[in-house]
Order: sequence, then C-alpha cells, then structure tokens
Amino acid sequence: MIEQIQDIELTTLNRLALLDNAAFGIGGLNAWHLAPLIRHGRVFVFWQDSEIAGSVQYMLDWDHPDTAYMVGITVDQRRRGQGIASKLLRESFHSLRQQNLRLIELTVAPDNVVALRLYETKLGFSRTGYRENEYGAGEHRLVLTLNLSRH
Repeated sequence: MIEQIQDIELTTLNRLALLDNAAFGIGGLNAWHLAPLIRHGRVFVFWQDSEIAGSVQYMLDWDHPDTAYMVGITVDQRRRGQGIASKLLRESFHSLRQQNLRLIELTVAPDNVVALRLYETKLGFSRTGYRENEYGAGEHRLVLTLNLSRH
C-alpha cells in the first residue's frame, strides 16, 4: 500500500531516516529534514508486511510553482528488485498531478545506471541539464524532468 505521510510520528521518522541513511550514507535525510518535508512538502511511503519498504520525498519549486523537485527515493535493501520504486513513483506522480503539478525534476549521479534506467527508460524522464559539483567537488549530477501530463 502506498500513502502520503501527513502526521509526524517518531517511529515513522526514525524508520524513514534509517532507510535514507542506508542508501545515501552521510547525504541521507534525518528526522530534522523529514519533519518539514512531511509538513510542507510531500512524503510518500510504500508499506509491505506492515513495514515501510520505501519512501519518496518532494518539495515545491518556488521559482516554478507547477514543478515538484524530487528530493530522493529509497527502497529497503532487502526489498529491492520487486518493482517497489516504480510503483511508488507512479502513484506519487498521480497524486501530484491531482494537486495541479505539471513537472517533476530530480538530480541523479551520471554513473547511477540503475536509477537512470528507472527514470529514463521505465518512467520517461528526459535529461534537461547538468550540474557540476552539485554536492561538492566531483559530485556532478544530471537534471532529469518528467512532464506529468504525458504520464
């Protein structure tokens, strides 16, 4: 089951932070990041066997109010390869489209082949930019965009 988290509950915050840190290490979200994203952005979770198996977070792009920036997505390591990320993203896109958002933007490491296959091949994102040193020296990112009206 996929749902948008709207209430801040400590157990949920901790589980989301653990998932994110397992995937992104020092760059992962913590409770201090997640609480405002839940209150002021959009956080969707994928529940499997009464446990959070995956999560995706979005924030509004203030310069382009019809655009959501995807902060990140993660799936529990034990549950990868089951299509959870695709399902989570597709359902969150549907919800965002109903909230009158038109575009989704994200950044991804150019060498993240698995993520690029998901975003470009399976979901239809297009490369729209490149940000050199986005997260520090040598941490370059591709910018990908998805038009929700075509999805």
